[in-house]
Amino acid sequence: MEQNKKEEFPEDLKRRECLSEPEGLPKGEDCPHYPCHFKGQVCVFCYCPKYPCEDSRLGKWIVSSRGDVVWTCIDCELIHKKKIASFLHDHPEVTISELKKLDDE
Repeated sequence: MEQNKKEEFPEDLKRRECLSEPEGLPKGEDCPHYPCHFKGQVCVFCYCPKYPCEDSRLGKWIVSSRGDVVWTCIDCELIHKKKIASFLHDHPEVTISELKKLDDE
């Protein structure tokens, strides 16, 4: 097990060391992917549990550099808003439509 730890990339080790934080992820400028979307974003979901949502307001299908068709949500900020992230955390079964409605309120 100790050998695996030595083989980790520094950013993976840094990410693992931050797991004790409340959200379980690096925050703000400590994140190796910062800035991802916008200043002040909530990063409790650094991945989208609703991926691929296939909502054209939040993303689109593209052809990747390898020629595969993949969903990109690079411009989507929905789950990085505090109100949305908090609600999704407490209600993981919520739909994208419900989250968008909550965002519009």
